[in-house]
Amino acid sequence: MKLTRFFLFSVFTLSVLNCAELFSSKEDQNDDQLILALLVGARCPTTSVSTPTVGTRFDFTNCTGDANLALAGSGFQASNVTLSGGIVGTSNNSTIITNASSLSNSGGNKKASIEIVYQLNSASSTISAILPSTTSFGGPGFLIRDIRADKIVNGTSSAFGTAGAPWSSSVGQEKTLCLEIHEEGAGAHIFGWQGACATVDRSAYQFEEEDVIVILSGDRVALRINGATIKNMTIYNQSIGTAGSFL
Repeated sequence: MKLTRFFLFSVFTLSVLNCAELFSSKEDQNDDQLILALLVGARCPTTSVSTPTVGTRFDFTNCTGDANLALAGSGFQASNVTLSGGIVGTSNNSTIITNASSLSNSGGNKKASIEIVYQLNSASSTISAILPSTTSFGGPGFLIRDIRADKIVNGTSSAFGTAGAPWSSSVGQEKTLCLEIHEEGAGAHIFGWQGACATVDRSAYQFEEEDVIVILSGDRVALRINGATIKNMTIYNQSIGTAGSFL
């Protein structure tokens, strides 16, 4: 009898959530997905990190349950992705974006810092890391390619002013990048490194562009995953780069 009651309650709860989704706003839908994710146990493991600064690491290789629900339970909205050893995307329509602000809380200007571990499936595969992003995936960022990263400004990618040496092809191999964008005056400073944020030289950037004319209107972290797998991502609460003044 208890098992029957539990089953009926579960069915009723899921039905209510499904009905609510039909008549709610997009924000309400995100809330419904989060509740449903908790009910069915869908999730992606997270851990707190403190090196080189405070942040949260999302392990996408060990998510459980449906991709959309698992990511919703971890604070992301997803579209056209699957889970198989990480978040798998097949085109620029394969996206994830944080549901809440993911900016650094240091200083008065907008700053966003992430570490991303990924694998590209072919030489034409790309990952667009937009930070800080609007909910419509607008904002500055990085176009990650097989042998280098380019900057994204106003929806267009181009080589960094200081591009750094290209790396050997990363197709089919796990690769780690540390990426950061700072609002500075009327524009932004976009820079990054190969390797984990905890091990890079924080005072010297391997690829960068200063004084980029762009408006940082968003506060999320977003990825477009075109023919690639995202293994894990760390979103930091503080700045990584230390060259110059970022107060």
